[in-house]
Amino acid sequence: MVSINEDELKKLVIQRLLEVDIPRKDAEVIADVLVFADLRGVHSHGVLRVEHYVNRIKSGGMNRDPELKVEMFKPSIGLVDAQGGAGHVTTRFATAEAIKVAGTEGLCMMGIRNNSHCGALAYYVQMALNAGMAAMVMVNTDACVVPFGGRQAFFGTNPFAFGFPGSRESILLDMATSEVAFGKIFYAREKEQPIPAGWAVDDKGNPTTDPNAAKSLFPFGGAKGYGINIMVEALTGLMIGGVFGPHLTKMYGDLEKSRDLSNFILVIDPAVFGGEAYLETTQRMIDELHNQAPAEGFERVMIPGEIENRTMQKSRRDGISIPQGVYEYLAG
Repeated sequence: MVSINEDELKKLVIQRLLEVDIPRKDAEVIADVLVFADLRGVHSHGVLRVEHYVNRIKSGGMNRDPELKVEMFKPSIGLVDAQGGAGHVTTRFATAEAIKVAGTEGLCMMGIRNNSHCGALAYYVQMALNAGMAAMVMVNTDACVVPFGGRQAFFGTNPFAFGFPGSRESILLDMATSEVAFGKIFYAREKEQPIPAGWAVDDKGNPTTDPNAAKSLFPFGGAKGYGINIMVEALTGLMIGGVFGPHLTKMYGDLEKSRDLSNFILVIDPAVFGGEAYLETTQRMIDELHNQAPAEGFERVMIPGEIENRTMQKSRRDGISIPQGVYEYLAG
């Protein structure tokens, strides 16, 4: 492992992207999103993805310079056609527009179609939290999760993130509807470590702990997770993009093709229900949760996003740890 500070890591990412003619302003956005994930310890969505993005750009599967605009269907409902552009850039653009609309309308539902991989969804929810807004962001992904009771992949990891602001701390949940994000499998391969039982199946549909044999993932929580997986697909691929599961372009195949991913973004101004009292009420709930007696083996009861925030503080103090191979690629 190599330890590096966030500014240096961003510079390495930007330089790699400039080499394949990504505009600097867009390279800076991509680097910001990726390093945000690494700072939080979510390395599966961090800078290890750069090599793949570079390969897809070189192959023609990512539009270097889309012309982004919002088409508003209702005062609080809009759509962005990403035109196959970098998902980090298009999703930040759409989220920023949704925050503006929610500031005047109270809420905004924004869709993105024809998108590419956009990195950690927590980044976009954090944008809303910084503006004092609540948010939910979802995206569908290509088939890599077996349906409950099946043995072959049909839906993607279909992650979603949710955030709600408090006066001092905020709730920030970011999770895949698979047992894990597939990026964690790639991270285990990079570190040459086995994966826990219950994460994945091999090409015959049998459970495996070998990251190199992992072919498809389990949905989290059995049938319940499978149901939420379908919910995300409905609000993204079915409602916004018209492309779902096995019909999406694979992330690590067909590099010359656009991904056709779809995002659902919902931003809400909680103040519409009675001013900003919700900030103190949320903080009181968080404080009361922290004061709950912890179970054996736990330091205390925490809220979603708290571990990642602690990791971010440590990473900014001590540096970000990334695999040697990833560093060598970026620095090479």
